[in-house]
Amino acid sequence: MGSKKLIQNPRQIEAILANAKFIRLALSDPETSSPYLVPLSFGYKDNVIYLHGSSTGKKIDIIRKNPRVCFEADIETEVITADDPCKYNVRYRSVIGHGQAHFVEDYDQKVEGLTVLSEHYGEKGPFEFEAWKVNRLCVIRIEIEKMTGKESGF
Repeated sequence: MGSKKLIQNPRQIEAILANAKFIRLALSDPETSSPYLVPLSFGYKDNVIYLHGSSTGKKIDIIRKNPRVCFEADIETEVITADDPCKYNVRYRSVIGHGQAHFVEDYDQKVEGLTVLSEHYGEKGPFEFEAWKVNRLCVIRIEIEKMTGKESGF
């Protein structure tokens, strides 16, 4: 990674996550050696990413077998054109991170994760979630081990 593009300030990296609308979650199925990538809504707080969704499906199956994950988020993306297509460029700010995914089972911790997720999209709590919905949902907590940032075109 070119040093001119590297973002070293942790606050700038967190600002990218705070402003990103979605993350792309990369998983690896150890049984098939097959990668799997899925875009998701998310919430971020205190070096943790929260996800939510159905308690069944391919993403859940893979995480149960291999909780190691990688994620990517980007903001301010734009293709910059030129007369010569070989001189096109891309403007962006992005974060790539690695961590461990954990299924949240405790009701209060699920509510905490759902609150972080809801606040990410602009609403401020406190929220009142219906208990039957909370109990039905799968909430995933990704404990981030490492994050790097990169930018171009600024």
